[in-house]
Amino acid sequence: MPQLREAVTYPTEDDEWIQTILIGGVLSILGFLLIPLLFVYGYVVRVIGRSLEGDPKPPAFNDWEVLGVDGAKAFLVGVVYMLIPAIVGALTIGGSILAFATETRGGAATGVAGLIVGTLLTAVLSLVFGYAAVAAIVTYADARQLGAAFDLGMLKPIVLSVDYATAWALSIAVFLGASILVGVLNGIPILGAVIGAFVFFYAQVVAARLWAGGYADARGRAPEADQPDVGESVA
Repeated sequence: MPQLREAVTYPTEDDEWIQTILIGGVLSILGFLLIPLLFVYGYVVRVIGRSLEGDPKPPAFNDWEVLGVDGAKAFLVGVVYMLIPAIVGALTIGGSILAFATETRGGAATGVAGLIVGTLLTAVLSLVFGYAAVAAIVTYADARQLGAAFDLGMLKPIVLSVDYATAWALSIAVFLGASILVGVLNGIPILGAVIGAFVFFYAQVVAARLWAGGYADARGRAPEADQPDVGESVA
């Protein structure tokens, strides 16, 4: 697994890294349109794949059709894995809102208890399934097959690995750091939010590098330089 310092500098290990960050940031700003966000997800998949191949440099934004397809599949994997937390949250928090709507003392007490328990349970489940979802996306990027993201036999040694868990924890620290920086930048009207999009994209690339390293260590292998090009379309 790459050291945190190496992962943080990884996005700059290419002569055209500024152009790459600019493209990723602009796509992130336009993410509310969804389609641009799929290209960002596709780029994350490509970073993982290239890292597993042993490429020390970040990939470029090219082969846009492949990026879009990979991004759509990664998005689908994430949605499937987060369905349970979403359903639990809707049922518990929604039930609490209905309890409040009764406007009775008992309903209020039930609503408060349900809201607290529902929020905590949803948060815990989101962490657990988010942890598994990242492992699934990395497995997909490596195997080049969507079914691999749901193959329990392939996923079990990854999610139970200390190496992968460490990489995931470091990525959370990276995202927290980026969130703090973005929060500070948001103090600058409009411009802060724009710069924040570039910061968060940079953090995603760093996280992808960490995930790939943790995954490779969990599978007990060194990155391979002779794997197929990640730019090739996947099933």
